[in-house]
Amino acid sequence: MVGGLNRSFDIFLPDGLGSEAVPLVLLLHGHGGDADTMTGMNGNSAPFRIWLDIAARETLILLIPDGVVGPDGKTGWNDCRADSTTNPTTDDVAFLQSLIQQVQQQYPVDDQRIFASGMSNGGFMSLRLAMEMADQIQAVAPIAAAMPAQSECPPPAEPVSVLFVSGTEDPLVPWYGGEVGGSGSGRGTVLSARDSVIYWVQHNQCPTSPSVSDLPNLDRWDGSTVRLYDLPGGLQNSRVTLYQVLGGGHAEPSRTERYSWLWELVVGRQNHDMEMAEEVWAFFASH
Repeated sequence: MVGGLNRSFDIFLPDGLGSEAVPLVLLLHGHGGDADTMTGMNGNSAPFRIWLDIAARETLILLIPDGVVGPDGKTGWNDCRADSTTNPTTDDVAFLQSLIQQVQQQYPVDDQRIFASGMSNGGFMSLRLAMEMADQIQAVAPIAAAMPAQSECPPPAEPVSVLFVSGTEDPLVPWYGGEVGGSGSGRGTVLSARDSVIYWVQHNQCPTSPSVSDLPNLDRWDGSTVRLYDLPGGLQNSRVTLYQVLGGGHAEPSRTERYSWLWELVVGRQNHDMEMAEEVWAFFASH
């Protein structure tokens, strides 16, 4: 119960959980989703499902919370987009802080290894956590999300490492910035992927010349490739990383959890050259 509302969540506890403190990872669903769609418990393809395998293998605790219904009748999160009319008005930072504290009281959580990742609206919410919980969150990984052009959030008080995964042909969160979901959607405006990276590079005081590499093109039929920009060496060992999915749409890259061609007609191409969850975990594990 937070802010007068009953809030719900899923939790994954790995086998072998003892007294040794382990990492905690929050996974935040997109606009219109919920915890079950996030991890494929509804029977559909779900790239975030891979996190269950990672958590079992690496001994992690996963928190997969549910958002609340917003003005447009769809579940979501109150992220930092000040010009969005579709986001709920709930204090989701207070909810997630309370949830983290509850889990810390019941299970051995390493408070130096708390991370968050999310898809779309959930990715925007992970950025809000980085802005407002910089003293508690070590790193975030927004997927198909960007920094708000009009933000209602204060600047973060400390460095936070950030990994972006962004498609250059995303029909909902435009690569070059602008209105989310197209003109008249009411879903607010965002900075470009480049300017979103620059924001965090400047805040973390990372070097401004990235190392650039191309991931192997393992699937030549998916219509996309991935270029990696990495900027380590920021304050407190922070870094900023961007996976630019050239030709990619509003979809999490995955080799194994593949969307149907019908869904790709809606969200654009899904890349199959990388396993998003594995790349994000490697980024978190480095912290």
